[in-house]
Amino acid sequence: MRRYNLRHDVSGSWVVVDGMTAELAKLDDVPLQGMAWPEACDMVALLNCLDTIEQASRDYESLAAAE
Repeated sequence: MRRYNLRHDVSGSWVVVDGMTAELAKLDDVPLQGMAWPEACDMVALLNCLDTIEQASRDYESLAAAE
């Protein structure tokens, strides 16, 4: 399941939403809003890749701790 998704804003631009919190996503405390479609798609792809890496890192860390 993907954590980050797009939402069309009332202004006609796109925002990135965190599916776990249902709030506007941020990258380095910068809200991901007011973007054109291509930029928003790239941000969603990037954030979902980073989330996958973070999850895998936690999984490997817990496996190493169990040994």
